[in-house]
Amino acid sequence: MKKDLLCGTILLAVTVVFWTQRDGRGELVAAFPDFVLVLLALFGIGVIARAVLRRDGGTEPAGKVDLRFLAAAIVLLLLWALGMGLIGFTISSVLAFVVVAQMIRRDRPRPRLLITDTAVAVVVVVGVFFIFTRVLLVPLPVSVLIGM
Repeated sequence: MKKDLLCGTILLAVTVVFWTQRDGRGELVAAFPDFVLVLLALFGIGVIARAVLRRDGGTEPAGKVDLRFLAAAIVLLLLWALGMGLIGFTISSVLAFVVVAQMIRRDRPRPRLLITDTAVAVVVVVGVFFIFTRVLLVPLPVSVLIGM
């Protein structure tokens, strides 16, 4: 319960800090950031309310952390970030997506699942790429190999 209260309080504090730092740009410019801040505040209030209203006192046991899995995830994240600069967003993201999917499964990779994971990764990553570059007009690192 204490951790939930602390987390909810931090969410609300972050919301307040960012809300007070807003500047007087136009209404349309601030619409999305304001919406995100309102959602963040609602999530903070929800976490606090859940912690206060929980009947069992929040005594669920914490799972044991597999340090090898955590270290592998950190290394993968660093390699993904480095890969973006070398081979671009799309290729590095598809590779990272497939590796994470295999890490989560923890069994031997089967060709059918590998193909499925790769297909899902390509669709998701290309979709994100086009949303960022065409809709939001945010440039992403581009590969010299395929131009994406």
